[in-house]
Amino acid sequence: MSNRRFSMFEGVFTPCLLSVLGVIMYLRLGWVVGNVGLAGALLIIVFSHLITLSTALSMSSVVTNIRIGTGGAYSIISKSLGIEAGGAIGLPLYISQAVSVAFYITGFGESWLFVFPGHSILLVSLGAWFVLLLVSYFSTKLAFRIQYAILALIVLSLVSIFGTKEIASDNFSFFGGFSSLNFWSVFAIFFPAVTGILAGASMSGELKDPRISIPKGTLWAIAVGFVVYISLAYFFASRVPLDVLINNQKIAIDLGRWKILVIAGTMGATLSSALVMFVGAPRVLLALGKHAVFPLSSKFTHLNEKGEPTTAILVTALISLVTILCGSLNQIASLLTMFFLITYGIINFTVFVEQTIGIASFRPTLRIPKIIPLLGSLGCLGIMFLINVKFSFVAVSIILVLYIALLKKGTKFYSPDIRSGMLVFLAEQFVKSASRLPYYPKIWKPNVFIPVQDIDNLDPVVFFVRNIVSPSGRVTIVNVIGQEQYLSLKRKFGSVSKNEEERKSVVDMQRLAIFEKVEKLKENNIFVEVSVAISDSFSGGASAIMQAFKGIVFPPNILFYLLLQEDKVSDHSIVDRACAEGLGVMVLKLNSRVGFGREKNINLWIRQGSPNMDLAVLISLQLRKNWDGMIRLVQVVATDTARLDAEQYLEKLCQLMRLAPQVEIVVLIGEFMFVLKQAPVADINIFGMQEKPDCQNMHRVANVVQTSILFLRDSKHESALA
Repeated sequence: MSNRRFSMFEGVFTPCLLSVLGVIMYLRLGWVVGNVGLAGALLIIVFSHLITLSTALSMSSVVTNIRIGTGGAYSIISKSLGIEAGGAIGLPLYISQAVSVAFYITGFGESWLFVFPGHSILLVSLGAWFVLLLVSYFSTKLAFRIQYAILALIVLSLVSIFGTKEIASDNFSFFGGFSSLNFWSVFAIFFPAVTGILAGASMSGELKDPRISIPKGTLWAIAVGFVVYISLAYFFASRVPLDVLINNQKIAIDLGRWKILVIAGTMGATLSSALVMFVGAPRVLLALGKHAVFPLSSKFTHLNEKGEPTTAILVTALISLVTILCGSLNQIASLLTMFFLITYGIINFTVFVEQTIGIASFRPTLRIPKIIPLLGSLGCLGIMFLINVKFSFVAVSIILVLYIALLKKGTKFYSPDIRSGMLVFLAEQFVKSASRLPYYPKIWKPNVFIPVQDIDNLDPVVFFVRNIVSPSGRVTIVNVIGQEQYLSLKRKFGSVSKNEEERKSVVDMQRLAIFEKVEKLKENNIFVEVSVAISDSFSGGASAIMQAFKGIVFPPNILFYLLLQEDKVSDHSIVDRACAEGLGVMVLKLNSRVGFGREKNINLWIRQGSPNMDLAVLISLQLRKNWDGMIRLVQVVATDTARLDAEQYLEKLCQLMRLAPQVEIVVLIGEFMFVLKQAPVADINIFGMQEKPDCQNMHRVANVVQTSILFLRDSKHESALA
């Protein structure tokens, strides 16, 4: 059966209004006027309602843009900032609402004692708790019908107050004397009066038309509540001296023409607030359970034949019962208030972000100026710290811990949220700013482009690439496949047709295969991009891609080429194209027998005046850091007399490039290819590349040294001195 049962009036307007016209109105509004005078009271009322109005407008804007589900605020935040953010805020919000049931019931018990002072407040509270449990468990519809009777009592109580026979006070004071508390302290005490605006939104899953009902019902409830509070504040200020208002917190009852009606209204207000939370809180727990946000939360999704979340209601009842039995929990109440305010602030912030980043999907039928959600979010944040700095920090910390825990846990439910849009927007703004600044080699870091024909060749070099780019570099892998290889892949993936859909399927499957091979890079928080391109030739495809990269925002700055076999024409053309496009070049000749050894010792071969020294030094430093290894500077000189000059040169180089102290200096004497055999044992040897790449010579050097070798060429954008 459908759960869409309630109209705007019964599902949103009435519960919101009853939450606003509560205990504060009866027992604290007169005290507020007494402390700050009519001017201060009006300012507090206006400011409080502006914050709730901005939140209501933001919530209404979101509701008219998405299909809101069960859970009200949880659903809004989850669909905008992700299930993790919704869960981090939804769980504390639910607990706040569940515990609030106990506080309102306790307030009802205190009102009961006005009539029957000899009764036990605990027994009265337990009796009220049991009745509310029965009503909410068996029929939410009945709960809303009871609200009509309570609303009638509140209206009659207001008639009784305004119809008093008391004459106007002769010492009307527009300004208060702040006899006991300052303005913001009084404001903090009043503000909870207007924090019930999510009462209707919590029923979002059971409203006939939430897109219309939530905005309309919430805004009308705020408007009516505002008029009532302004009228009562003026009435108290004009009828009662300020000192009486300060000392008599039951002034509303004493002024009533028919006091029993005012007492009934006070009792009804507390009872209605408790009932609203008793009905609304289980819906938030139900929404959390549907997404299995927390362990065992899926157990709370049971609905009876009437559509009532009975398990969630019983859990809420248990939490509220424990709270009642624990007695006074004023400090915890302050903490719970923080969660309400954080929720309001996040709703405002969500709308501000969606308006700011300019995504096409944000097309609410109710559009509001950007300044409204901005001021609403800032206002909620400010009010939190005005009420209680300590509990504000505690509440924010709890939500952050929950959010991080949920991110690590992960969720199997897809949430079409805007988090990636937020990050992209910020990245775009930073890129725009960075593009206006000149480039300087000081900001260089390795961003590697790896073109491959056979993706299996990636397997032995993935960890080596990680050690080059970690911790903040990037890796871009492009698999360039020819027509024959493409047909082979089609057969491999079971695709035989020639249409574009099958072509796309082959490319997607190949990309997935590459991602599986480089998963370790992503696990190490390295940014990895993967593409598949179909081209007539490997060198032509790789060269075209390098040209295209030149115009993107974050282009690679190093070509990483794996030298696999004897002299190939493509080796030369790809390297030449990389140099022409301003990329540095790394050509790796992997020794399949020893790989990278113990990943400790690095032989960096230095030739005085070499144009490739900067990139060689920078890559050596990256390897030393990630291998926790040692660099050995090696230079070859022709005669023994040149040894001293070479050693002095290398020592000076160490100082200028800040390579010491983990550097060893070795000078070898003789002809280059001959002394290669005398080179100290290392796990990798790094050489500068000749101006005209000679693949045959690279193979020759590798055969002599018997280690993996890296040949490097500078792009002139690097500097080891920076």
